[in-house]
Amino acid sequence: MRRLRIEQNINQESLSRQLNISKSSVSMYERGERQPSFALVCDFARFFNVSTDYLLGMEMPAPSKETEITKDALSFEEVEFLRDQLELYRTHVRKTKR
Repeated sequence: MRRLRIEQNINQESLSRQLNISKSSVSMYERGERQPSFALVCDFARFFNVSTDYLLGMEMPAPSKETEITKDALSFEEVEFLRDQLELYRTHVRKTKR
């Protein structure tokens, strides 16, 4: 939620006013110190124009054009680096499955 708020250039006080909750509640929700009610999760989802599943960490956001990675957009060095990282990851996974 914090990331969504910052991306939309909204401070905690403004968000709290718009949703009729206290600024300290917004802060505690963002820090994970308090859990919002189901109704409030729905309010947050409507406000930020995302699904409740997304807010609850059950759904990944659709990749934007800026974050989408294609092989054509990478340099040779970047492709080689990613191949090396993938091989390290695969090695790690094989070792942990033993």
